[in-house]
Amino acid sequence: MEAEDRYSLELETVAEEYIKPHSAHAVDSKVLVHDMHKMMPFIEGPLVLELGYGDGVWTSELISRFGHSYVVDGSTKLLAQACRLHGDNNLTAFHSLFEHFMPPMAFNTIIATYVLEHVNDPVRLLRVARSWLAKNGKILIIVPNATSFHRELAVLMGIQKTVYDLSPSDHELGHQRVYDLPALRRDVESAGYRITMERGLFLKILPNGMMTEFSDPLLKALVDISDRLPLEWMANLAMLIEPA
Repeated sequence: MEAEDRYSLELETVAEEYIKPHSAHAVDSKVLVHDMHKMMPFIEGPLVLELGYGDGVWTSELISRFGHSYVVDGSTKLLAQACRLHGDNNLTAFHSLFEHFMPPMAFNTIIATYVLEHVNDPVRLLRVARSWLAKNGKILIIVPNATSFHRELAVLMGIQKTVYDLSPSDHELGHQRVYDLPALRRDVESAGYRITMERGLFLKILPNGMMTEFSDPLLKALVDISDRLPLEWMANLAMLIEPA
């Protein structure tokens, strides 16, 4: 089997984690909504491209704000679900691996949330994505953070040797790496971008499985407190970038 075919099959396997999520993943879904609301003021339309459908949280909000969204995804399962939920009038879906995508228009904003930790060559993808941007266009990146509070606790407890080790949940979701802030900056700048905003999102104090009973107000508070604490401690790193 060709490497690309194996990659496509892996994408469909990962897609099942979003289509039929377990209770621990439900925590991520709730947090994602709060993260999205914090970052939405930075999104400029009307043409916004989502790299991956995921939970569909961004899609619903983008349709509400701009009347339409554009999604590219390598998973036919996720795109089928997206089209079923949102309809052809509200959503344009492109079935393609990101690396091979050739969009028919340029976009004001590209949303690359939880993408760079998955792909084989993040720098190459970011370089290719420059040609997808309209004039003054920008990209919003969000990735899991290696030096987050909960990963540091895992090391102290002996669950992981280092914060850079991939956990079982990382493997389930198809992660190939976990970024710290210097590494993310390095890849972004190597791809020819300048960073216009950096932000930490969500103080994750425990593994997901231990937070399933947390109330939504508590999860929101753990997102809101992010701006008061060092971003290196947060579960996720957000970055707004534009071509240098």
